[in-house]
Amino acid sequence: MGLGMATGQPPSPLAKGCPPGLAAQGVITGGYPHGHPLGEVAREVSPGGSPGGDQPRAASAFKEQSRETARVVFDFARWKKHRSTNRYLRHITGLPVSALVRGLAGPLLYILVLATGVCVYQYCYQAGLLPIDFLDLELKSKEPFALTSFALSLLLVFRTNASYERWDGARKMWGLVLNRSRDIVRQGLAWIPHDQVELRSLLCRWTPAFSKSLMCHLRKDEDLEKELRGILLPYEIAAVMQAQHRPNYVMQVLASIVKEANLPTAAGLAMEQNITVFEDCLGGCERILRTPIPLFYTRHTSRFLMIMLTMLPFSLWGTCAWSTIPLTVVIAFLLLGVEEIGVAIEEPFSILALEAISNTALANVRELQATHSTSALSGDFVGDSDLVSAPQMLAIATASAVGNSIEEEYGGLGGMPWVQPGTALTAEEEEEEQVLRARQRSKRRW
Repeated sequence: MGLGMATGQPPSPLAKGCPPGLAAQGVITGGYPHGHPLGEVAREVSPGGSPGGDQPRAASAFKEQSRETARVVFDFARWKKHRSTNRYLRHITGLPVSALVRGLAGPLLYILVLATGVCVYQYCYQAGLLPIDFLDLELKSKEPFALTSFALSLLLVFRTNASYERWDGARKMWGLVLNRSRDIVRQGLAWIPHDQVELRSLLCRWTPAFSKSLMCHLRKDEDLEKELRGILLPYEIAAVMQAQHRPNYVMQVLASIVKEANLPTAAGLAMEQNITVFEDCLGGCERILRTPIPLFYTRHTSRFLMIMLTMLPFSLWGTCAWSTIPLTVVIAFLLLGVEEIGVAIEEPFSILALEAISNTALANVRELQATHSTSALSGDFVGDSDLVSAPQMLAIATASAVGNSIEEEYGGLGGMPWVQPGTALTAEEEEEEQVLRARQRSKRRW
């Protein structure tokens, strides 16, 4: 009885239509059982959870929705547009509908109202429209801003650099997931014997399932069951959905596939190394998701910004008069925008194009599978549009190289002209005749 059955978990998807060894290994454990302390911790800090958090306001809800528009994959056309000098005009004219402006609507509205109130008050005070006991609120000295602006600059630089490092680290880890997905399938299709058709098919199904499950693990409100349709079989999807830590479960299945294949030691270790890289990327992504930049940096930076921007209109009135209102709003937008960008990219998984990466992994795996299928390895060519597999290419090259030497010896590609039909050939002559015929087929092919 497999471990999954012994622990009351659903039967392993590998147990259906697979060699019995995989079922005996009990590759499904279903995560931690209910009541297990680690399982409770996992549920408490599950992705998308916000223990004790308030419901987002309208501006915050818009910011969360707008993050999906940032999931862009660049191609040549996008790079050309990105480098175009017209970007200055395009970015300025797009400012009113900018997601950054709409996301900062609340703080900017506060600064606008404050600056307007200060200007009206100071105008009325200087015009003598207020009682004599009212105070002049203008800040005569600019030293407070001169003494503290460098500290604010350092805070903003640290904030944005640390956030970009997290974003870049997440993208590199997902690049590793894509590369290793290609690599483990390439190795498996090259090393797993062709008579183990089900194992080869399992490897090609479960490898892209890892990137899909990891994407849904790192995002809120993703439908993993929908993502896996067309990749895994229905009972396999059901097994994944019952696991609490789904990427970990997929890796467990992949490790069982490698073990069941009984590969040579070097090949098995190489494939296990790729699974270990999957696990490292999973842990690295979880670290970024679970651990933000220390919160006191974020809190102190936002407090620092709001205090300085609150004091700014009192300092600008003496020199800028009514221009204080637009200048204060513009300066607030520029400074708050830098801080907002740092906060936005601090959690990179909701803005990275993970769908495109996982879809690329799926497409690459299916192409590798197609070029290593039984029909692709048969050696028969149907037409010029056929996809040539790597073994076929090797066979064509070998036949061409050997055929050249035989052609030089016998002076043509028409076979051995001295052999009459019906004449028995020696083993050596028959082998040479087969090479010449392969040479003819490859020339017709190309």
